[in-house]
Amino acid sequence: MAISKDVTISEIAARADVSIATVSRVINQIGNTKAETKQRVFQAMSELGLNPNTYCGAKDTAGSQSILVCLPDFRNPFNADVIEGIQNAAITHGYRTFFYEASDLRFSLYEYEKIINQNNFCGLLLVHNVLDTDQLNKIKLKYPVVMCSEHCNLPDVSFVSIDDVYSSQIAVNYLLSIGRTRIALINSQLTNAYARYREKGFLDALGKAGMQANNNWILHITEFDFDIAVSVITSLLKQTERPDALYCVSDVYGAAAIKAIQNFGLRVPEDIAVVGFDNIDLSKMVVPSLTTINQPKKQLGHQACEMLINLIENPSTPTQHILLDTELIVRSST
Repeated sequence: MAISKDVTISEIAARADVSIATVSRVINQIGNTKAETKQRVFQAMSELGLNPNTYCGAKDTAGSQSILVCLPDFRNPFNADVIEGIQNAAITHGYRTFFYEASDLRFSLYEYEKIINQNNFCGLLLVHNVLDTDQLNKIKLKYPVVMCSEHCNLPDVSFVSIDDVYSSQIAVNYLLSIGRTRIALINSQLTNAYARYREKGFLDALGKAGMQANNNWILHITEFDFDIAVSVITSLLKQTERPDALYCVSDVYGAAAIKAIQNFGLRVPEDIAVVGFDNIDLSKMVVPSLTTINQPKKQLGHQACEMLINLIENPSTPTQHILLDTELIVRSST
């Protein structure tokens, strides 16, 4: 959140030891937050050189409208840079943002509409797709909607994303180019569109190389959790035949892979090479540093927010489908 040029919502949340969503609720005065928690947020803002009275308590005016931003999981560090990009665009255009964690796809359309209507949100920005196709198809008829990072199969819903299939092919082709032939996939649940696309890219790259994927080496981790990922990857390493490379669909899984491999008494990359995805700060902190696919995270958020604001202010704006470039970042894990 760029509530000032120099302070982000992530910094306030970290200093107050609360979630980004909690900071957003306090600043926008939405929902019920414990007095003690509010005080921690106010204290964090003060310590960062902000006057809480300037940002909290001022209701929207005609020159300051609000956007609802829905994310599936605030634990994913990928989202921090996306959020910063969203906030930078919003403040430039005089909009406020409210962040809502909507990890349950069974969350009803009625509840979404209730949140939007009660708080006078003028648009909905979906970071990843937290609505199923039927919900999305209905809600877009009533409110301006833009998707960020993920996209769906509805041709009239605008989005800013990346080409996940092609990006996965880049990662796998790189592993093949350095002589790795037994490549495993560490994926998340296929309910996530990005997971389906990245798995397709993985399979396509192997197929084009005349290779067949080992189904025992395609793992789907049920939660976005580092420790769970370490446990699942350790089970993979216990198999009689082990892979010589792991392609992980996130840097969190990539870092978990490095830990699991090292705990097992193997070396990265000598025994098993590891490639991640996202290029979050964690990828540079692990040892060895993680080869990864860079996503333009802030740009994704910034362009998606600008696209939504344009749609709010110009409802006849044609649908836009924008795919931003990704880049392979080679580091020590390969």
